[in-house]
Amino acid sequence: MDLTHSGIVGMFEHSGKDAVLMTHRRMMWLGAVLAGGFVVLTAGGCDQSAKDREALLREEASTLRMQLDDQKRSARTLQQQNDQLKLRNQQLEADIVSATPVEPTVATIGGFQAESRGGEIVVNLPSDVLFDAGRDTLKSTAKTSLNAVVSDIKSSYPNREIRLVGYTDSDPIRKSKERYETNHHLGFERAYSVGEYMQTKGIPAKQISYASYGPHQPKTSKAQSRRVELVVVVDE
Repeated sequence: MDLTHSGIVGMFEHSGKDAVLMTHRRMMWLGAVLAGGFVVLTAGGCDQSAKDREALLREEASTLRMQLDDQKRSARTLQQQNDQLKLRNQQLEADIVSATPVEPTVATIGGFQAESRGGEIVVNLPSDVLFDAGRDTLKSTAKTSLNAVVSDIKSSYPNREIRLVGYTDSDPIRKSKERYETNHHLGFERAYSVGEYMQTKGIPAKQISYASYGPHQPKTSKAQSRRVELVVVVDE
């Protein structure tokens, strides 16, 4: 064994080189281990981050689905309310139409003027055509007119209730005071005369009723005020 100074130095030099080499190798190994550990840690961190993002996306998607379901339910509720409002509006429009007064429809029955009044057909029979002044006996010419009235009623309004209402002018009874106490009495007798004749033409007595308003409810002139109104009840 060479224990000379150069030998010792060489030995130490060799030992130093080995130590440096070993140290370098250890450092390289440690670096490799640390690098590997970093890669593993990084890979693990990336995997955990991806899982976190996926969980977050799933939660967000679930929240969006719930919001969408809520919006759909709200839309259905709004549609139902809208349908109900439309139906209510239609009902209100129908009520308004039914409540709006209908202008009387002027027509004729048996050649006499007639009009519709709330489910009734009102025929105006002028007294001057039917009767002489201050009398309740039908003129012969009036019977022809009443025949046409009866014919139209039988064909268009069979079995309907008929009301005969007598009206007069406002002049007090003078010449025929012994026969008619008041204008109401005269109006009633004229209405009754019309009804009796209609019965001879086939209108049942049970179908006819009578009334008198005398001088009340006058029209624009005395001649127009003197009348018998024949009322056919068409909407009971």
